[in-house]
Amino acid sequence: MSRISLSVFLLFFITACATSPEGRPQLVAPTPLQGFSAVYSEFDMHLQLVTAADAPACQEAQCVADRAFEQRILALGRRLAISAFRQHADLYLRFPRFDFIVADKSDPGAASSAGGTIIVYRGLQRKNLDDAVLAFLLAREMCHVIAGHHDENVATSILVAVAAQILFPALNIGGFFAGGAASAAASTALEATALTSTASFLGSRALRASYRPQQVREAEVMAMKLLAAAGWDGDEVSDKLESLRPSLSDDTGWTRELRESAVYIANMMQGPPLPDPEEANNQIVTGLPFDLPPPIVSRPF
Repeated sequence: MSRISLSVFLLFFITACATSPEGRPQLVAPTPLQGFSAVYSEFDMHLQLVTAADAPACQEAQCVADRAFEQRILALGRRLAISAFRQHADLYLRFPRFDFIVADKSDPGAASSAGGTIIVYRGLQRKNLDDAVLAFLLAREMCHVIAGHHDENVATSILVAVAAQILFPALNIGGFFAGGAASAAASTALEATALTSTASFLGSRALRASYRPQQVREAEVMAMKLLAAAGWDGDEVSDKLESLRPSLSDDTGWTRELRESAVYIANMMQGPPLPDPEEANNQIVTGLPFDLPPPIVSRPF
């Protein structure tokens, strides 16, 4: 029991509670581990890209269309990034700018990392989306970053990993594999380690999945506020999302999530009005650098 008590103490030590921009309690890693958080979330994003299907290489006129799409993403991203850095001055303490990347992946989708990298899948280009919808998708990923959702996911993974490493030996999980023979000790240790690692991975994924709906709803609310501050009309964004919803299939979790977003945004627009753009600009934090660093668009994948 003493070892279990120690594990509980260590779990509280390596994680802390914080409040998201929308007031939701969330786990965060301590300051020394926040650099690791950015690296881990970047790796996680790259893992998503590696497992996604590649889009066909462009040919002639299609290559021109691809470049035009990338320029649209650049223009929309820069507009949103300027508003984001003005509204959230603390972003400068985390990363210098948002980077926008169009990845040559066939399915529609988007992803992000704690370091401010926003990924748009080439499959979205094939959907011929309106600028208002593209801006919402960019803003939603940006708000996952702003709200610290990636840091929360990393803190959750660390929490589960430490719990598995401490509690499994304390509960003598390896004893289930031991046959009482000393010669089996090495094999038992390997089996116990494999079990612990598997349980840690599956446990962290399950816990993070339970957070996901709350994180998405929070990112959607923040995205609509960011869009309003950048000059978009909330009703127009909602109408464009609603008109897109019938064409979205249930083939991927991302498209299902976007369908749910369209419904949620439509309901949200029935409530209190979003901040007026002029009022939002009057609330911009002062003391920021005069020339904001521009976002970039590249295609490394």
